[in-house]
Amino acid sequence: MEKPIIAASLKGLFIKSSPWIDAHILWYEEREKEIKTKKLDDSAIKEWRQLLNSDPKEERKKYFRYVDRIMEVLYPNLPSDKRTEKARELFFNATIEYIKQNPEVINKDIINYFQSLKKDYRLALITTNTSQALTSILKASKLEKMFDIIESSKPNEKDDKKAVIDRFIKKYGKPLIYIGGSKKESYDYCKENNIPCIFANFEHEEEIKDTKSVHNLKELKQKINSL
Repeated sequence: MEKPIIAASLKGLFIKSSPWIDAHILWYEEREKEIKTKKLDDSAIKEWRQLLNSDPKEERKKYFRYVDRIMEVLYPNLPSDKRTEKARELFFNATIEYIKQNPEVINKDIINYFQSLKKDYRLALITTNTSQALTSILKASKLEKMFDIIESSKPNEKDDKKAVIDRFIKKYGKPLIYIGGSKKESYDYCKENNIPCIFANFEHEEEIKDTKSVHNLKELKQKINSL
């Protein structure tokens, strides 16, 4: 009989969220330079910056709304899926570089704990990082051998966690539990499909309504031990 699956996200659990947060801001700043150099329409950049300044929390949730417009301005001759693929490639390059330069973002205590679970569980990573970017992220974080199963985002997909979780379940069935970061849509999907879930709120973010959360390794261990 196969061991049960514990599924988890990468961001906010094994690695702090800062590499992705800082990378998306860097992405916009770099595209702004391109647009200004080419003297193109910068209205989407201005709207993004206004949202960032007025409501940073909302910007973190909705930053991708401006990406399509910016990429269309910069690459009008590329088809939509190729523009998405290129935008995500540029984003992940910045993420990987951040992790390499800031190894303290790796949550070593969490990693050690999950390593201890491998004798009883299969560990699955469900992530919206693309497989190509993920290979570099896991190498930079020394997590290449951590996961028994990995389900990642396709290069031309947008940042859609529900799609990745759905694909995972079709392949492997429902996990015993899903432990994620701050993406609300992950928990919405789990609730809709009767999958137990925990928000690993290690960075003291706003709680997610109707979602159980843990705030440190001790609380996480208690939840896992109760399975």
